Amino acid sequence: MTQHEFADFRLRLKRTQGEMAELLGVSLKAVESYEQGWRRIPANIERILYFLLFKMNRKLFYRRDRCWLEKKCPPAVRINCPAWMAREGLYCWFLTGKMCRAVKKDRPAKGMSCSDCNFFKKRLKKIIG
Repeated sequence: MTQHEFADFRLRLKRTQGEMAELLGVSLKAVESYEQGWRRIPANIERILYFLLFKMNRKLFYRRDRCWLEKKCPPAVRINCPAWMAREGLYCWFLTGKMCRAVKKDRPAKGMSCSDCNFFKKRLKKIIG
């Protein structure tokens, strides 16, 4: 997540920098630093922001949005997947916190994150346009 995306997401959530700091459990200085590009945005903060955006816009999604169906994950992969176990296919990226096996198999490049996944990107595009 870039500093500009962070600032844009804060505005979409209709929060001041102080409110955002409180919401994320970080200092005001941290939020300022994220937006100015002085500090890298930690992965856990990024995931919380995405989660809040998805929840605020949940009406844009179908009840049947399930990553394992779109990725055609076989039962052997599903059985070890936290998203499948929780039946939360829309929030797979939030629950796993790392790339799932299905995505790693498709694109095994090192350093990739869930935000590189087509399932995630398609749904995020519905929110931010």
